[in-house]
Amino acid sequence: MANNEYQTLDLYEAADFLKMHWQTLREKAANGEIPAAKPAKQWVFLVEDLVSYLRSQYSRPRLGLQVQHNGGSSLCCTNDLNRGSGGANLPRQTDVEYNNLLKR
Repeated sequence: MANNEYQTLDLYEAADFLKMHWQTLREKAANGEIPAAKPAKQWVFLVEDLVSYLRSQYSRPRLGLQVQHNGGSSLCCTNDLNRGSGGANLPRQTDVEYNNLLKR
């Protein structure tokens, strides 16, 4: 594929490209979550738009769970900005702190 700028895919090809079920893709296209056009009876996707959609998913911020502790809030879970190269990088709490949080 030398130039993907105007290359188009149908619903099934686009679903395969995105590694999702074609019905999920159809719903996302109909809701405007994924760029697509339906000039007649078939959905049409530009490869360039699908690549942009995938890239937009890389840096989606994820909110951590906020826990109230002694009048203030503390972050219980981590977000993508604190993510390491793999595995869990969550801050560890002592057993006493953890049990106190569960009692509330």
